[in-house]
Amino acid sequence: MQLRLLAEFQKELAVNYCKLAVVSVDPPEVNAAFRAGLGAEFPFLSDQDRAVVRQLDMVETSKSRGETAIPYAFSLMPDLTVHNLYCGYWYVGRPTLDELRQDLRAMMKKLRADFDPQA
Repeated sequence: MQLRLLAEFQKELAVNYCKLAVVSVDPPEVNAAFRAGLGAEFPFLSDQDRAVVRQLDMVETSKSRGETAIPYAFSLMPDLTVHNLYCGYWYVGRPTLDELRQDLRAMMKKLRADFDPQA
């Protein structure tokens, strides 16, 4: 559901010179099929060996399910510093499109003196 909404949001992001990327623990061929099915134009990257999610401590291990990657969303500044972080362990923790728009506005205010959404 979240990726379907982001696929719809991608054109709005492009108009605002923003980029989107997805990283999953699925194999590249699964990502490619999923990306095509969504009509997404942004990259789907694979961390199939789970090296990155382990390094960033984005996994949970349980006896019943083994190792599970926890979904996170990041809003990044142009220099790749984290502006905002969302833990999507529970679906309601994932960012809404409105929350992402608010992040973009806040980042624009930091970056551009001539940006005033109230003007």
